[in-house]
Amino acid sequence: MNPEVYPIDLTVDRKVVSDILHGNILDSGILHTILFYRVFGNIKPKEVDLLDITYSAIDDPEIEKVVDDRVDQFMRILETQGNQKGQIAVIFHEKRTKKAWFSKSEEEICWEQWPVTINTVICRTENETKRIRKDMDDQLATCLLDIIRFVNDKKDHIPPITTSDINPFPFQIVIPDTTDTWGTVLKRMLTDPSQQV
Repeated sequence: MNPEVYPIDLTVDRKVVSDILHGNILDSGILHTILFYRVFGNIKPKEVDLLDITYSAIDDPEIEKVVDDRVDQFMRILETQGNQKGQIAVIFHEKRTKKAWFSKSEEEICWEQWPVTINTVICRTENETKRIRKDMDDQLATCLLDIIRFVNDKKDHIPPITTSDINPFPFQIVIPDTTDTWGTVLKRMLTDPSQQV
């Protein structure tokens, strides 16, 4: 079974990447919106205001810490490598029991991926900064509406809930290495339980 993939692309002003990623667009806006609609446990919702937009997020310190840690890691990579572009993804999977002749083991099957690509630009004038900020507002509004549309329209690929766990489908927020493909990221993710929530 191939996972559903919903790519997101944003172009942002390099000067505000940290603000946008850390407490705003990517961190709260995009990643938390994806998690709000795809964490199928008993969650406590909260409303967040950002750039004239109000959206829903999960009020959970553990999830917030995971998101903050991954966004911090993403920012360090983007800043230290001087990249104009970076990727971060939210990946959901299910645990299935795999039966062999005399044993059982668990395997994890990825059923959905949300790769987010951030393209940065350097604004040299005040007019460029204003234009890019307006574009960022428009991109965020479109992106959040696209996420909501995807989760409402695409439900057939979601596996049945067969456990009473608080979160029946673990998720990971991963940052591919510059030499990684999404296939190698997926393999590494499924073999490294420390990255799962």
